[in-house]
Amino acid sequence: MFEDFGKPNLVTLLTVGLASAILPKLLPQMSPALGSAVKLVFDLLGESEAEATEELMEALVSSTIAEINKEISRPTDPQQTRQAVERTVAQFKRRARRRAQSWGANEHDGQHRYRRQLTKLREAVDRSKHQHAGSSRDILDDLGESLEETAY
Repeated sequence: MFEDFGKPNLVTLLTVGLASAILPKLLPQMSPALGSAVKLVFDLLGESEAEATEELMEALVSSTIAEINKEISRPTDPQQTRQAVERTVAQFKRRARRRAQSWGANEHDGQHRYRRQLTKLREAVDRSKHQHAGSSRDILDDLGESLEETAY
C-alpha cells in the first residue's frame, strides 16, 4: 500500500493539474501562492519517495547481509553453507526485482533501480569480507561474481 504512495499515477496528476488550472480562476489573488504550493507539494513527494526507496533498500541489504553472516558463521559443511548463502541471495534478488518493478516509472527505471540494489548488496558483501577467513571468505568472494548480474 505505502509503496505506491509516492509513485505518480494518471489520476493524481490529472487531479493536481485540474486543481491548479481551476483554482487560479476562482481565486485570482491566490494564483502565485497556489503555484508555489503545488510546486512545493511535488518537490516534497519526490523527496519522500527517494528517501523511502533508500530506506527500504538499506533495510533489504542489511537483513540479507545479516542472514549471510549467520549462515557463514554456522559450523556446517562448506557446501551446505554455500547453498544456504546462494538461496539467501536468490531471495534478495527476487525481492529487489519485485521492488524495482513496483517503484520504477518504466522498464528502464526499474532496471536501474534493480542494479542499484545489487550494487548496494555487493558493497555490503565487500565490507563484510574482512570479518571472515578460509572457506567463508571464498564463499563471499564467489558472491561477488553472482552479484555482477545485470539482467532484470
